[in-house]
Amino acid sequence: MSGFFISKRKTFELGVLILLDGVFFVLWDSWDFIILFSLGYIWNWVASQEKSIIIENSRRYRFSTLKTVFNLQNLFLRPLKKMPKIFQFIARILPAGLFWSGVIVFNDSPMPWWAVFLGSLAIESIMLETKIFASKEVTP
Repeated sequence: MSGFFISKRKTFELGVLILLDGVFFVLWDSWDFIILFSLGYIWNWVASQEKSIIIENSRRYRFSTLKTVFNLQNLFLRPLKKMPKIFQFIARILPAGLFWSGVIVFNDSPMPWWAVFLGSLAIESIMLETKIFASKEVTP
């Protein structure tokens, strides 16, 4: 059974989260915003992990948050598999935001619910950018 291995690209994506959290702390000085932004970012980061990691280690990740987030994201996106890529991009932002916004409304918290959507948008944009630049071949 292999463990959860993080590639250089995934490490870069988590490094960007730390950098963005630092920038937002300097700009807003609001822990509510930073935490919710990070929750949206991490949700979509976890959902972007390879399916083989979770399937190979099904006993290990049986009741884990990793598997729960992965399954919720896939359940939400399953009906949109045949839609154009731009709709899929927009739809990948929604599950984390809807889940955490529901938690915020249920708890009647005065927190910035929209920060989760921004976190999801940030990681999806970074992943889209890395796919675009990775697909271009560098020629001298």
